Amino acid sequence: MRADEDTIGYFTKLASEKLEITKNKLRHLTMALEKYDYTFTRNKSNQRIYFREDLDKIRQLLEQVKNGLTIDDAAQTICNKTDLSQLPANVAHDLVAGRDEVSLASDEIHAMIEEVAASAAKQAADRVIENFGTEFERRIELRDKQLMMRLREASETKRHKKGLVAKLFGY
Repeated sequence: MRADEDTIGYFTKLASEKLEITKNKLRHLTMALEKYDYTFTRNKSNQRIYFREDLDKIRQLLEQVKNGLTIDDAAQTICNKTDLSQLPANVAHDLVAGRDEVSLASDEIHAMIEEVAASAAKQAADRVIENFGTEFERRIELRDKQLMMRLREASETKRHKKGLVAKLFGY
C-alpha cells in the first residue's frame, strides 16, 4: 500500500522546507495556533508531526500575516472560524439556505456583537498591559544605567580629588 499526500507526516525540518520558512518561524507559528487550541499530532518523543492539513493551516496563517494581521490575531482568526455543524440547527440552516441573505434573530445578533466586543476589549486590554509592562521594564533599565553612570562619575571625581590632595600634602 502506497502512502498518499494526506497520510505523510513531516517533522519540523522537512515541514519548514516545504513551507520555505525557517524552523524557528515554523515553531513560532505553530505555538500561536496551539495557543488557540489547534492540536498537532505528536510522536512518543513529543515532537510535532505536520500533515498536509497542518501545513495548509500554516500557509493560511502566513497569508493573513502577509496581509497585515499580527501572528496572534491571524492564528485566532484561523482557529475560531465558525463550523456550521456546531451551530444550532435553525441558525445553520438559515445561513446555508440563502447565499445572498443571512437572517438571524435580533437577540442572536446582539449576542454575537457582545461576544465580538468583549473579545476585542480583552485583546485591547491585553495589548495595553503588555505595552505597559514593556515600557516599565525599559524605564527601569534606563534608570539603572543612569544611576550606574552617576556612581562611576562620583567615584572618578573622588579619586581625582584624592590624587590632587595627596600630591599637595605628600600623602
